[in-house]
Amino acid sequence: MKPLIRVFVVGLLFFAAPVQRSHAKDAVVPAPPAARENSLFILKAEKGFVGATVEIFHVSGDLLASQQLQKRKVVIDFGSVQYGTYIIRLTKGNKIQEYQYTKK
Repeated sequence: MKPLIRVFVVGLLFFAAPVQRSHAKDAVVPAPPAARENSLFILKAEKGFVGATVEIFHVSGDLLASQQLQKRKVVIDFGSVQYGTYIIRLTKGNKIQEYQYTKK
């Protein structure tokens, strides 16, 4: 895995509300403002998504990182990547959740 993105498992109270989507719809949830200021994306997935694949894409479609979700809460550090918009996608079976992070 490229060292551009580091994923840490932490116990935090602040999290982004997940949005489920089907393959036919493109629902994206923006990152919380506090997370944007720190170059961190804080995520708390639903219980059913533990073990899901977490993929981080640049908006251009380039895959930056991929790994398995070990726990429900994770923090993704965008401090070492270029400015732009990124998509965080959780996939488990036919269930998908997507989040959007914009580094300014």
